Amino acid sequence: MGESSEQASAAEAGTYEGLVSRLERVVAELEAGQLTLEQSVERFAEGVRLARDASRKLDEAERKVELLVRNADGEDGAVPFDPESGRSG
Repeated sequence: MGESSEQASAAEAGTYEGLVSRLERVVAELEAGQLTLEQSVERFAEGVRLARDASRKLDEAERKVELLVRNADGEDGAVPFDPESGRSG
């Protein structure tokens, strides 16, 4: 099944807020109880993906803040962060 325009726009935006907003809509749809079993399973799977993506973005933001706090040079700029290695560049 293809993504709805709401799903596509949330995925394109890729922001934490966009992910949380879409997750809230998915939860509301599930709680309404108006979906078929297949639709419910699809929404649940989407919700799990959205929650993981939002959690990942939150973790990355936390690590960036930690790197800024640890910046011994006192620079105001952001410290480059490589999420794959967990190290600043």
